[in-house]
Amino acid sequence: MRRPVAIALSILIGAAIASPAMGEPTGTELIDVEGKSVDGLQLRHDFDAGWVIDNQNLLYRDTSRAHYLVTLQEACRQLDVRGRRFHFFPSWSWRVTASQSYEIRPEAGPRCDVARIEMVDGTRASTLRAEADRRIW
Repeated sequence: MRRPVAIALSILIGAAIASPAMGEPTGTELIDVEGKSVDGLQLRHDFDAGWVIDNQNLLYRDTSRAHYLVTLQEACRQLDVRGRRFHFFPSWSWRVTASQSYEIRPEAGPRCDVARIEMVDGTRASTLRAEADRRIW
């Protein structure tokens, strides 16, 4: 009689360990430059610039001049501080994937989860950069 109970208990514990915790990010939505949802985005080079659009959106530019709009799951109050540095985690590699969870890590304060990464064209990137430059801190 004990054996079936032990087996059932071990199955329940295994399922609880394997499933993501409540509230834990489970992946990132990726959008290509044409607006289509994709499983991965191939990055061409490393990033050389970033702009804070508001406390939920950041724009990155790589050395080939491709732009990526990063949208956080919720507002990140640490991005309201002008000049505060932040890092993308895990560090950019040559490819971002939808199955991976990403974070923005400000130099101070809690981390902020990324909900979406969207490749944007040059026209939209120019508009977003101008919006960041006009931002009232």
